Amino acid sequence: MKVVTVQEMREIDKVCSEQFGIQSSLLMERAGLSVVLAIEQNFGDITNQSFLVLCGQGNNGGDGFVVARDLLEYTDYVTTVFVGDEEKLSPESVENLKRLKALGADVRRIAKDINPDELAELLKKSDIVVDALLGIGVRGEVREPISQIIKLVNLYSKYVVSVDVPSGIETDTGSVLGIAVQADMTVTFGLPKVCHLLYPGRELCGKLKVASIGIPRFLRESEQIKRQIITKQLVRSLLPRRLRDSHKGSYGKVLVVAGSIDYPGAAVLTSTAALRVGCGYLQLLSSPSACAIAVTREPGIVARAINHEHFTGEDTELALEMAQDADAVVIGPGMTCNEDTIEFFEKFIVNLRKPVIIDADGLNCLARKPQILDKIIAPVVLTPHPGEFARLLHREINEVKYNYVLAEEFSRKYNVVVVLKGATTLVASVNGTFFNLTGNSSLAKAGTGDVLSGMIAGLVGQGMDVKDASVSAVYLHGVAAEHYNSREGTMLTSELLNLIPSAIKEVES
Repeated sequence: MKVVTVQEMREIDKVCSEQFGIQSSLLMERAGLSVVLAIEQNFGDITNQSFLVLCGQGNNGGDGFVVARDLLEYTDYVTTVFVGDEEKLSPESVENLKRLKALGADVRRIAKDINPDELAELLKKSDIVVDALLGIGVRGEVREPISQIIKLVNLYSKYVVSVDVPSGIETDTGSVLGIAVQADMTVTFGLPKVCHLLYPGRELCGKLKVASIGIPRFLRESEQIKRQIITKQLVRSLLPRRLRDSHKGSYGKVLVVAGSIDYPGAAVLTSTAALRVGCGYLQLLSSPSACAIAVTREPGIVARAINHEHFTGEDTELALEMAQDADAVVIGPGMTCNEDTIEFFEKFIVNLRKPVIIDADGLNCLARKPQILDKIIAPVVLTPHPGEFARLLHREINEVKYNYVLAEEFSRKYNVVVVLKGATTLVASVNGTFFNLTGNSSLAKAGTGDVLSGMIAGLVGQGMDVKDASVSAVYLHGVAAEHYNSREGTMLTSELLNLIPSAIKEVES
């Protein structure tokens, strides 16, 4: 499913009107009705429910007027509170307010017909509050009186349904504009917006429903829209098939260059993850202690030790020799980042010709010598968490976290795939950006990123291109965590490895 920004949604609305004669008044009518239908689907019989509909002066408020009118078809217990200036309403919103009043509906204006204390009492008495205060076009911090109303909504409401977006959320980032509604359900129209997918907006949306309101499908699926959600159907279509008449060579060879005496476990996790997604042959180049642990953990790993407990420039020739037979390479997990390691990393990576996943200390080496990126010839996937991406870009963490625009710019500049990890992981490539919604807080643990890099490499080794492998791996990585049956957060990283096969089975079935 595609994901749109404010500007892209406005362009779609414009095309609907100018090229197909689908007027905004019709879309507003269908939007309001879709909210009511979503409420009915969620609650069943709503004839005995009481509603409070809060409407602002933008088109979001116009949708709210339609919601209030349609709710009156089910119940008499509907109160509408208008916040704003009627003279600033769009023609469509004015018309829908007139229709609502013509029905004899209870419509009150904030400050004139109802004060904050009375509104608080209404909120307490209402079973369901419909938030149609602010829409997708809001900019800047929320001001009075709406900020005060949002505070009351969050304090006293039993159940909140937001129209299109929770009021107070910046649509293109998911950030809070001072204060925002905490919705239990959000009904958006046509396509999900970025704010529905990125935190804190994603959490404030509650349950998200995407309603079809008559926007032509080819517009919703346009190739001009470069961002989309990773779905099970997409991953199923990408995953390589396994044939009965096959052998280890059929499923690729992966080389993992990782680990040190300080961090031996990272090499084990990355190597085992590549095998878990189906890689046929796994070579590990690491320190002697890490190799010993890896073979003990999984004898199927073909391990070769360097002469020291850390990588140095002397290991470059051996690493490049082993890479000649590989279909994919991972470099970085647990490798450390000292001067010797950076020397090795640079000599190896600029001479490598195989697809490579750069993770952890590999990213730290790049941050120390960013000019290396200009010399890399091989297809590249970078898998930074926000701290690593901040170091790469020499920015603050809060500037890069969930920043899909920066990830896209970096991807285009260096022709790489960027997997920006987080509660919503972003996969940015020159061909588009993908948002992953699978996973849970069990992944907030050391080593799970090493598992992800191994999974990506294991899929690349089986013939997938680096973008498709990254998209598939982040989805499976999240599903695997969701398959953990005990209390969320208590999963060991090693247990995540054992859940990868069940995640693949779920997707393939």
